[in-house]
Amino acid sequence: MRDQDKTKELLINELEEMRRQTAETDITARKETVDSLRMSEERYRRLVESVTDYIYTVKVENGFPVSTLHGPGCVAVTGYTSEKYEADPNLWYRMVYEEDRKAVIGQSVNVLSGKYVQQLEHRIIHRDGSIRWVRNIPVPKYDEHGRLIAYDGLVSDITERRKLEEQLRHSQKMEVVGTLAGGIAHDFNNILTAMMGYANLLQMEIKSDEPASHHAGQILVMAEKAANLTQGLLAFSRKQIINPKPTDVDGVIKRVEKILRRLIGEDIELKVILAGKRLAVMVDSGQIEQVLMNLCVNARDAMPDGGSLTIETEIMELDSEYIKKHGYGELGHYLLVSVTDTGTGIDEKTKERVFEPFFTTKELGKGTGLGLSTAYGIIKQHNGYINVSSELGKGARFDIYLPVVKSPLVEEKKYAGQVLPLGGEEIILYAEDELFLREVTKEVFEEFGYKVIVAVDGEDAIDKFMKHRDDIDLLLLDAIMPKKNGKEVYMEIRKVRPDIKAIFLSGYSTDVIQNKGIHEEGLTLISKPISPTILVKKIREVLDK
Repeated sequence: MRDQDKTKELLINELEEMRRQTAETDITARKETVDSLRMSEERYRRLVESVTDYIYTVKVENGFPVSTLHGPGCVAVTGYTSEKYEADPNLWYRMVYEEDRKAVIGQSVNVLSGKYVQQLEHRIIHRDGSIRWVRNIPVPKYDEHGRLIAYDGLVSDITERRKLEEQLRHSQKMEVVGTLAGGIAHDFNNILTAMMGYANLLQMEIKSDEPASHHAGQILVMAEKAANLTQGLLAFSRKQIINPKPTDVDGVIKRVEKILRRLIGEDIELKVILAGKRLAVMVDSGQIEQVLMNLCVNARDAMPDGGSLTIETEIMELDSEYIKKHGYGELGHYLLVSVTDTGTGIDEKTKERVFEPFFTTKELGKGTGLGLSTAYGIIKQHNGYINVSSELGKGARFDIYLPVVKSPLVEEKKYAGQVLPLGGEEIILYAEDELFLREVTKEVFEEFGYKVIVAVDGEDAIDKFMKHRDDIDLLLLDAIMPKKNGKEVYMEIRKVRPDIKAIFLSGYSTDVIQNKGIHEEGLTLISKPISPTILVKKIREVLDK
């Protein structure tokens, strides 16, 4: 009896083990089937998403369309299935972007009337709400009597191509503006420098309480505004001269915070939230200050009844996913500077043009339209990125990405305020090929006690130096002159006087200056136009080193 019980128990255990193994096998098989199905669905989804073309057929009777069949690829291109189009014959025309609808209907009328029809590129509203560009190529089909009985069409999604074309057009527009700005910069900056010089001389000769002193001051103000216009154009086209150093941008923001608070007014609350990491970013701190002020002024104008403005910094890593999603960037760590307001917001059409020079939504005389384009150019020149996100009535956010570098920080000198320039008795060799600039600048220097020897070109500068080689204390050289440029003059003179000090002046754009080799460690380069008092300060600073 015991043997039978043992046999029965063994049999039961064996059956249980078989059931367990069968169940595990079934579970594994089901899991493998589910995984395989999921992988197949994922492959199918990717395949569908990669479809950018589909064919449709329109059946025609007595010159009128009676039915339309859309191929299965229409889901990827438009978001709607073939069944949706079959159930709603007017769906295609309704989803065409309103501004393009007339052209699309006109194309259909031409096909039905037997006219030659060219391909048409137009916009549609995808089922997900996004706007897509498509190319529509209809091909008529006739019977043996020459009657139109149908036409087939190929619809292609060309959204990405249009984006690339728009980027190319924008790049070409920038190049044109840059060429224009660079072409006029030299002559315009020379004229402005002379205007500033003569206005300063007037102020020095006239008592401050006389009306003429006020008039001279207004000339200086207007000249400064004109100079800002030129610099704005050069900034947009990335051709202005910059002096980037490893900088703590958080420190730059702290330094200008008080100025920004005064700039935006008391009815706008300014919040500053900083990362506090003290990471080095290769920037010209003065240019970054300009960007912040431009963005804050823009935000202030968008909040006429007050509001909130937030400046925030954080560290971000741009990875491949981010670059793929946003369509720009290079891999690496960036400092993100965000400027967010609670203002009126920006509509889609304005967002497309917001960084264009001279584009403005303000009333005539209320702005030049250079503020945001200047910011754009400065950030691009610093190898960074700037974009805007906004909706009408929901404020705007400008994001700036600046690449982090592995370099020791350069501490910025604190601004000591307005100080009258100190003169001196040293001798300056001043080389400038423009007569009117030579005259006014020489007169200004002499007002401050300096002795000035003038030269009309590069070779003349070398000749004058050789005659007074032991007396000259400083070279003030125009970077680009006839016969020999400023750098060539400097290198020639250094062979005789290795210790000679020099300042270079230029009204040209940065690409021209770079070709002349002025951008070197230890060489002082000053951009025109420049106020005579600032130039005299710089001369004193270089002489006292």
